[in-house]
Amino acid sequence: MGYSLLLILAEIFGLWIVSKKLIRQLFTTVLTVFRSRPFAVSLITALLFPGTVIHELSHLFSAEILGVRTGKLTLAPESIEQENINVGSVEFRQTDPFRRSVIGLAPFLVGLTALFVLSSILPNLWNDTLTAYNGGVLFSSPSFYFLLFTLYFVFCISNTMFASSQDMKGVIPLAVVLGILGTAAYVAGIRFGITGELEEKVVAVLFVISKSLSVVLLLNLFLYALTSTGVWIGKRIRKN
Repeated sequence: MGYSLLLILAEIFGLWIVSKKLIRQLFTTVLTVFRSRPFAVSLITALLFPGTVIHELSHLFSAEILGVRTGKLTLAPESIEQENINVGSVEFRQTDPFRRSVIGLAPFLVGLTALFVLSSILPNLWNDTLTAYNGGVLFSSPSFYFLLFTLYFVFCISNTMFASSQDMKGVIPLAVVLGILGTAAYVAGIRFGITGELEEKVVAVLFVISKSLSVVLLLNLFLYALTSTGVWIGKRIRKN
């Protein structure tokens, strides 16, 4: 079980790194082609809009469920001229560290669940699309369009689900406190663990989650390689 958890953490960290690089590379690609920063910002914002909606609504609904009063909801940049652009935000009142942490991490948890569901249906959609292609009816097959729709949502969610520095304000203090308590419990000889049938079920669930994250990570790596190649070719053409 420990190996599965470490693998999942490594995949999440890898996805976070690739996500940051992919968005930056997409922005560079659009900027290279159209040579307009406002247009590039607007296009990338529009491209990721479904993921932004899910991200901010996750903050909003989790705050409401936990009884934290919310305020203004923003789903688009208020300005595209500044260096660091905030594509969305939700205002809510100050609260205790636990609820602040849950609200801050809500988009990540919702995004992770959505990616698990979407990636689980990808294999069937892919097989149905291949069958339609071999039968010469690709563009009249609903599976082909459902596949594109699913891949697009995987892209949007995986590149907008991570917490911002603002979201992490309540998480870090709580994580430090829990870490201290956990260390103290370990030193005191207190151990928590699961065994038997429950452990087998947990390992099976972790394996499925790891497999789903692998699919999402590979898709983002493919897109990053594709955009990087496009930027390289564009620069070569401009030099010649």
